This record gives sequence, C-alpha cells and structure tokens, in this order.
Amino acid sequence: MRKITFPHMGNLFVIAKVLFEELGFEVVVPPYNNRIAIEIGKRLSPEFICLPFKLNMGNFIQAIEMGADTIVIFGGCGPCRFGYYGALEKEILKDLGYDIEMIVIEPLFYGLRNFLEQVSKIFARKNIASILKRVYRLAKKVDGIERKAHFLRPREMVKGSVDKIYERFRKESLQVYGVDQMERLVDTANVLLDNVYIVNEKVRKIGIVGEIYTIIDCFSSLNIEKILGEMGCEVERNLYISQWIDTHLIYPIFKRKDQIVKRYSKDVMPVLIGGHARETISYAKYFAAQKYDGILHIFPLTCMPEIIAKSVLNGIKNQIDIPIMHVVVDEIDSDVGIKTRLEAFLDLIEARSEDGERGLLFRD
Repeated sequence: MRKITFPHMGNLFVIAKVLFEELGFEVVVPPYNNRIAIEIGKRLSPEFICLPFKLNMGNFIQAIEMGADTIVIFGGCGPCRFGYYGALEKEILKDLGYDIEMIVIEPLFYGLRNFLEQVSKIFARKNIASILKRVYRLAKKVDGIERKAHFLRPREMVKGSVDKIYERFRKESLQVYGVDQMERLVDTANVLLDNVYIVNEKVRKIGIVGEIYTIIDCFSSLNIEKILGEMGCEVERNLYISQWIDTHLIYPIFKRKDQIVKRYSKDVMPVLIGGHARETISYAKYFAAQKYDGILHIFPLTCMPEIIAKSVLNGIKNQIDIPIMHVVVDEIDSDVGIKTRLEAFLDLIEARSEDGERGLLFRD
C-alpha cells in the first residue's frame, strides 16, 4: 500500500488526509511547518528559491523519514516557478538517494488528458465522484471554521478562547480517520466557537491578499492573522482551500471565472501572469470598494508574480485609496518584528480615520 504525503499549507492537511484515507491509502502527514523544516529546505534548495519551496523540501524529508514513499503535489503554470517545483524537487530527492514516486497533478490548463493521467495514479478505484463531493463539502466547512475564528478573535470576551478551540481542532484532526469522523470534529469545533462569549467592541477590518502559500499557512505568514485578531482587527483574505479548488479545478471544467477577479482585473491585468497576482490586485480593489480599513499584501521574497502585483498596486493607489502594507517573508521564524510593523500600520489607519483624511498610506 502506498504511503502518501504532501506539502503542508495551512489546513490543506485536513482535506488531503481524509481524501487519501477514503481512497484507501496510508497517509503520512509531515509535522507542521517549523524551524526544522526551513533549515532542511534551506540546506537542500537552490539559492534564491522562494520560501514555499524550502518548506516543501523540509516537509518531504521529514515525511520520508516517517515512512512516506509517494509524494503528491499540484503543478502550476505561467511565470511562477511553482510550475517547476515538482520536477526540481524530484531530482533533488533522487540525488539524495531517496526512492520516491512523485505524482505532479498539473492544472487543467495543460489539458484534460495530462490531468487524468496523473490523477488516475491515485484515483483509480473506489467511488471517486462520491468521495470528491464529500471532501469538497468538508473543505467548505473547514474554511468556515477559519472564517468564524477571524470574526470572533477580535471580539472574544476571554482572550485566547478562540485560539484554544481552533488549535484543538487542528491537533485532533490528525487523530481521526476519514470524512465522517472529520465532519463530526468540525461540527464539534463549530459548536464550541458558537458558544464563545463576545463583546461589541469596535473592530477594524483588514483584507489580506498575496501569494497563496504565505497567506494560508500561519507559520509562513508569521501568524499575522492571529496577531491582527489580538490587536482588534477582523481579517478576511482572498484565498481559502475550497476557493482554490473552485478556481483551479471546478471553474475550468464549466468555463467559469471568479466574478470578483473578472470584474476587478479587466482594466489592470486582463490576462493570467502566473501565481495569484491577478487575484491579489482584484481582491485589493474589492476590499477597498467594500470600505475595509487597510490591506496587507504578503508574499515570499523573490516571488515574481507578486512583485508585479505590488508594482500594479502602487500604480493604482490613487484609484483604490486605501492603506496597503507589503510584507515580504523568507526564513524568519520570529513574529516580534512583524508585531511592531503591524502596530505602526494600525496607528496610521487610526490617525487617518480620526483626521477624516483620505490621504494615501503605502508602506513597505
């Protein structure tokens, strides 16, 4: 029986774990992203590669040492180097002497036949349609828990209540098996969150945009969502796991597009340039239109699509008129510096609000 592993990216492990379990495979979930994973990745990765690649390598080595023999990873397209991750990681592992099968599932952009050839290696049995439907529904529920945590964190009466429930959910999700048990765990977490006492405090709303890995994965983003919640800010971001499934797997089949991206990108970036640059620009404009108080743009050092997105955002700052702070992350494991920067950013937002000015506040 295959022992399957995959990269860590936020709560992706919850979805991927039950999917492969339902398909009859043994699943090896690597440890959460941490300093050890970065150190391994840094040692094995090419110079100037971005943070997600380093963490991927750390995840894979740790999972292999735990017994994994098959790696499943999605591919990509466009100028983002993510499209080469699978091939490059496979060669590095081969040079290290690991006998590992790497299954790279390319997006439908490269054609249905190529997609099905790779997918058939892991989806060749069972009632696939039923399993995928249940896992997709679970992904929506897991994202719902994250959204609920974002709403409750700045409003909770007893500080730390939400994080205690949320972390318990993540920890226990490693101990359950299959969709049914995971759904019961999700339902329990929802009940606990619904019973968190809240106070009617004034909260700021911050939109988070950027490269998918560094906005979904809390270790990569230096826990920015949690820090902002503790500072009295409700956050909303432009990407969740189920949203990624919609955009990259479901919408192409039905020739649909994210309506926010379609509406807000047509005048500044009508075509895909790789990564999530177009989503970054579109949702920054959307959050501005929804009267959010500020936007955080998070991306890895040397990320080409997001560097372009940053330039575009600076070019349209007169049009969207909202404070934006760009956060570039790499091999940092301490959130001390980012706390100071966030405090300064919120002070500027507060001052702007008190003065009633609509002057621009762009921070690097």
